[in-house]
Order: sequence, then C-alpha cells, then structure tokens
Amino acid sequence: MASKADKKQTLVEILNKNGIVIGFAIIFILLSIFAPNFLSADNMMNILKQVSCIGIATIGVGILIIMNNNDISIGSMFALIGVTSGLAVSTGLGGFGLPPVAGYIAGIGMGVLFGAFNGIIVAKGRISAFIVTMGSQYICRGLALIFAHGMPVGSFPDAFNYLGSESLFGVIPYTIIIYIIVIFVINFIMKKRPIGRYFYAVGGNEEAAKVAGINVDKVKIQAYLIEGALLGLAGTLMAGRLKSASPNLGTGYEMDAIAGCIIGGVSFTGGIGTVFNMVLGTMIIGVINNGMDLLGVSAFYKQVVKGSIIVIAVLLDRKRSGRV
Repeated sequence: MASKADKKQTLVEILNKNGIVIGFAIIFILLSIFAPNFLSADNMMNILKQVSCIGIATIGVGILIIMNNNDISIGSMFALIGVTSGLAVSTGLGGFGLPPVAGYIAGIGMGVLFGAFNGIIVAKGRISAFIVTMGSQYICRGLALIFAHGMPVGSFPDAFNYLGSESLFGVIPYTIIIYIIVIFVINFIMKKRPIGRYFYAVGGNEEAAKVAGINVDKVKIQAYLIEGALLGLAGTLMAGRLKSASPNLGTGYEMDAIAGCIIGGVSFTGGIGTVFNMVLGTMIIGVINNGMDLLGVSAFYKQVVKGSIIVIAVLLDRKRSGRV
C-alpha cells in the first residue's frame, strides 16, 4: 500500500507534468460558467483568430528563450513590419502600390533584417539580449513612426488583406491555418533537425555546447533569423487582418508572447520547452483576455491579472528547476 509520502510525490509529479493542461481546463470551465456566450462557436473562433498572429510570434520568442536568450522588441517590430508591408501595397498617399506579394516579401524581409541585426550583435558583440533588443525596440518604433509619418497606413488592396481577414470555405480563418502550419513546421525543426537540438544544447549549457563542437554564435544568429521571419509573417498577417497598419501597433505584445512561453513551461533558464506547450500557453492568455472582456473587466485590471500570472509562472519555473 502506497504511503502518504509516495502519494504526495506522485501528485507533485502529475502536477509538474500536466499542470498547464489542468490549469487551462480549470480556467476554461470557470469562464464557461461565469462568462456569457463564452462557449459559443463564434466566440471560440474569435479566440483562435485573436491568438493566431501573436501565437506565431510566441513560437519565435520561445525558440530564443529555450536558447536562454530573449527579445523585448516584438511589439515594436509588429508596428514596423505592418507599416513596411502596408506602405509597399498601399494605394493611398505615400504608398507604393506594389502587388500584394510584395507586401509579404517586404514584411517578412524586415523581420529577417532585424532578426539578423539582433542575432549578430548578441552573438558577435557579446551583449545581453535584453539590452540589444531594448535598443531594437526603440529603433523599430521610431522607424515605424518615421515611415508612416506618425499616421496609420491604409488603402490596402483586397488581395493583400485576404489571408489576414478571410476564411477557408467561409469557416476556418486563413490566419489559423497558417498558425497550425507554423506549429507543425517549427515542431519538426525543434525535434527532428540538428539545428533544433543545437538550440536546446546551447540553452542547456552554452559552454558544454562549445566543447561539443557546436558553433554557438551561428546557432544564435539562426535562432534570431527564424524568429524574425516568424515575426515578419505574423506582423504582415496582422496588417491584413486589421486592413491598416498603425505605427503605434503592438504595445504590450512582447509581454503576451513571453507570458505565453513561460506559462507554457518554457524555462527562463534555457534548454526546456516544447512548441505545443507554447501554443497552450498562448491559448491560456487568449482565453483569459477574452473571458475578462466578456465579463466586462476593466483594461487596468487585465494588466494586473496578466502581470500576476507571469510572476506566478516564473516562480513555478524556478521551483521546477530547483532554484527556489
């Protein structure tokens, strides 16, 4: 017969392995009971649409956190990418009126450009990722304001807006389909390709990775390039979804993305995390945001709730890693 200590240990193990799923289930059940129309099909689809773009960004930053790095310029990059892609296709004042595909090339290209910028300086300059991306945060926001002259960019052709705002057979939004494709592609890379294993190795122990012959600088740059491409895709889709691009877009997005990773069990100490848990963490943030909206919770309190969740998630991460 199992002792009380064995039962307690078993319970702790279950919570450690399945705590994210259990927490999500509890939140979902509570909102189903107390939030009006939460379980409606339209609201469920609305949640998925809301999390798809930030979810793509969360996977990008999740790769960096697994590698024991970070990026706090995400929100500003969303603004710059949206403005850049929008100006490329806009038929309004200041727009170039290029074909819709040029907008996607411009947006993803801008994301890759700043991914390379961040990665090279972090890797070759031996500067903290926090400091580098804090600088990028101001650079991107400033460039977005300069390019757009401080005003929202609009007058996009319908073909550019299509992927961001339309649905397959009028049922499943294309943003959700693209998000699902990104999930499976990045999961394959992280689990089956050498570069994915290198990300985990560098995050787990950078010095050991060097001794094992891994080119750590190259791996860091590659991680930032992948993140930049994902941000480029997400920011361009967001512009199409909103049918406009504001240089003030994206405020707080970096916190949502990082929170999604940490809640999803990606360790701030590096080397631990999965793509599917990042998705679950993003869904938790999305469901909480949606539930608070339905309950009429003030935006001020929403910030308090999300901030508290982040702190709790980090404390749980430190406890799991044996640092508390």
